[in-house]
Amino acid sequence: GESRGLPLGEIADRLGLNVSTVHHLLATLRHRGLIVQDERSRAYRIGYRLVGLVNRFLAESDLYPAAIGAIQRLRDASGETSYLSAFQDGAIAEVISLTGVRPIQVRRVHRPGQSSLHSTATGKLLLAHLPPAEAAARLAAPSLSPFTPNTRTDPGGLGTELSLIRARGYSLDDEEDYLGVMCVAAPVFAAGGDCVASVSVSYPASPPARTGELIDLVATAAAAVSANLGAVPARPAAFGADGHAAGGRG
Repeated sequence: GESRGLPLGEIADRLGLNVSTVHHLLATLRHRGLIVQDERSRAYRIGYRLVGLVNRFLAESDLYPAAIGAIQRLRDASGETSYLSAFQDGAIAEVISLTGVRPIQVRRVHRPGQSSLHSTATGKLLLAHLPPAEAAARLAAPSLSPFTPNTRTDPGGLGTELSLIRARGYSLDDEEDYLGVMCVAAPVFAAGGDCVASVSVSYPASPPARTGELIDLVATAAAAVSANLGAVPARPAAFGADGHAAGGRG
């Protein structure tokens, strides 16, 4: 996995560059202490200097300090892997990711070169709070891959779901990205009223009652982060006993 580093050839494949170009770039990064190369495996991985730069960036941003306490409490209360995510260059960027304590944990897995905005709770929630024209452009039919039998790929149906997400205040992934994996997400608002991030938990597929519990926990955490940013968001719509939000499909 990436935690143990990646070999030169795989890095070149992922970047779509030739090996000699990537080797030159890696040599520069290694000279600056941003990456290191394992002497035995020859794999490259992140260096401590890069970790230091990331930590400094996070410490100076408003979002991380406003959210870290709430995400820690969400992780502890839910026992599930908990996230704070935001849009960056049209993709989901994980600002905070904390592994839960339950014996079975699920985590997001990104598919290189494929969009999961339409199939994840976080992606749909962030899309729901974009200007409608921008959201529609990101839901162009060719980009909507059917990852599971539950994945919704019709732009019209997704547009209706985005409206529902805005109205009820949370988003669900009902095994739409990976079978056996569910997710709940709620919006974080800045003082000006804009949605700037998503709080979410990923968890093994569970009965509706468990989803209802997690909606409450995620919504509480998102509201706490929003309050730290100077906003006071509305509470989400109730999650019915039948496993659906009042007024629509989950």
